[in-house]
Amino acid sequence: MNNKRTVQKGFTLIELMIVVAIIGILSAFAIPAYQNYTMKAHASEMLSASSAMKMSLGICLVNGETNCTSGNGGVPGAQDLGDFTVSAVAGVSGAATTIQAVIDAGQTKGRLVEGDTVTITPALTTAGVTWDITCVNGGTQTATEADWCPVN
Repeated sequence: MNNKRTVQKGFTLIELMIVVAIIGILSAFAIPAYQNYTMKAHASEMLSASSAMKMSLGICLVNGETNCTSGNGGVPGAQDLGDFTVSAVAGVSGAATTIQAVIDAGQTKGRLVEGDTVTITPALTTAGVTWDITCVNGGTQTATEADWCPVN
C-alpha cells in the first residue's frame, strides 16, 4: 500500500489577501507623496532656470538702477523655456522688482498647470542681495503651495 502524502506548496488565499491589503495601504501613502515630490522637482527646475535672471537682477539692484525689469538695466528680456516663462516684473505699488517663473497658457509641467508661479523676491541689504522664494497656485491645484514650493 502506498502511503505517500501530497505536499502542497504555495500560499493560502488569506495570506495573499493580506499581502494585497498591505500593498494597498502602502500605496495610499506613497502615491501622493511621490506626486508632491515630482511637483517640487519641476518647481525646483523653474527656480534653477531663473538663475541667470536672478544674477542680472542682483547686479542691477547693486548698481542702483531704477528700472530692473526684463529688458532694462542689463536684465535680459523674458525667457520662454517651453513650458514656462521666466521674467523680471515690476512690483505693485512701488514694490521691488521680482522674478517670476510662470507655467505658460495651455501648458503643464508634470502636475504643475497653467498659472502656477514660482516668485523670487530680492532684498537689497548691506550684505548684498538676499532672495525670498514664494509660490502661487494657479487655481486648479489640489496640492497646497507648501507641498511643492522649493526652499532656497
